[in-house]
Amino acid sequence: MKQRIISAVIGLAIFLPILVKGGRIFAWAILFLSFIALYEIAKMKKISFFNEIGLISCFAMASIVLPNYYYRIILPLSQPVFMFYVAAMLLLVLTVYRYQIFNFVDAATLIFAALYIGSGFRFLIQIRDEGLATIIYLFLVIWMTDTGAYLFGRTFGKHKLASHISPNKTIEGAIGGIATALLFSMIYAWIFELDIRHRQWLPLLTILISISGQFGDLVESAYKRHFNVKDSGYFLPGHGGVLDRFDSSIFAAIMFMVWQSISKF
Repeated sequence: MKQRIISAVIGLAIFLPILVKGGRIFAWAILFLSFIALYEIAKMKKISFFNEIGLISCFAMASIVLPNYYYRIILPLSQPVFMFYVAAMLLLVLTVYRYQIFNFVDAATLIFAALYIGSGFRFLIQIRDEGLATIIYLFLVIWMTDTGAYLFGRTFGKHKLASHISPNKTIEGAIGGIATALLFSMIYAWIFELDIRHRQWLPLLTILISISGQFGDLVESAYKRHFNVKDSGYFLPGHGGVLDRFDSSIFAAIMFMVWQSISKF
């Protein structure tokens, strides 16, 4: 417990100033975290990473994570996402020339990981660019969902949510997490101005983000169980890896941006 508390304090002391600062420093920090998350996936799958495989995979990740206005600093391309397809093709080519250590399933794992993790992290950057209050709202929903789910689950939990994947999670905890997120997010939205579309439906958005975040957590539990590992990595001692800390955020950020893309409601 002492190690967890110390790690959490140090992690927040580093992350919060970067979050507040925003802009390029936040974008580069998120990109750095995405590289670590990609490595965690490779390590779980036992894919050789510190070679051309990892280099190309990180390039694919960067092309997804960085929005165009950041990526053009590196390469003057109108559509940087096309570099993702180039990187994907190169990884597939490596299955021909590095077949001893790298096969099609390995390539597919890294390509999909770059797309899945990269999209969530990219949206975190875009949400932060929309305003500090807005991304704090997103994280508040996630954190209050986790807190409420833990407290309600321990107190009232009887019916398992997904016992084969995460035996400690309950339906009562999930509902309690949603309710807690709703309460605190509505108070927060009353105090701060949020750059969110269809504000009249904010409770619905909060529910969708809360549910998405919980599914993100369950999905990570599923592939950790598939790879037979307890934690995705050791980025924060006592807290696991980057994926362990951002599993809910990836799904929540994607849901938030889907909401923002809705033109009419």
